[in-house]
Amino acid sequence: MDKSNTVKLFVGNLALDTTQEELSAIFESYGQVVSCSVLRQFAFVHLQGEGAAERAISELNGREFRGRNLVVEESRGRPLHSTKVFVGNLSGMCTTEDLQELFQTFGKVLECDKVKGESR
Repeated sequence: MDKSNTVKLFVGNLALDTTQEELSAIFESYGQVVSCSVLRQFAFVHLQGEGAAERAISELNGREFRGRNLVVEESRGRPLHSTKVFVGNLSGMCTTEDLQELFQTFGKVLECDKVKGESR
């Protein structure tokens, strides 16, 4: 199979119980679905066909699906020379600014999120 015209699409804002079969059925009308991976409220769809991705983005982005407006865009991936780091067990007093300041000694910090919540 020639994958030269295969595009990886990000599909976001999905209902929690969205299935791979449901998404594949939607995207099949735009081109051949090479693969479809559904994660928690988002998915990646590899779509093949001349202009298939552009048509899918144009027609599906913002469209209502199961009570939610879809976000459909070309997957951007991670920058080539970047690393994502998880830091756990932080004090509640630790701020995003504290983390950025600490990690800037090792290189440019592109993004820093402090997720508030209970551990599993």
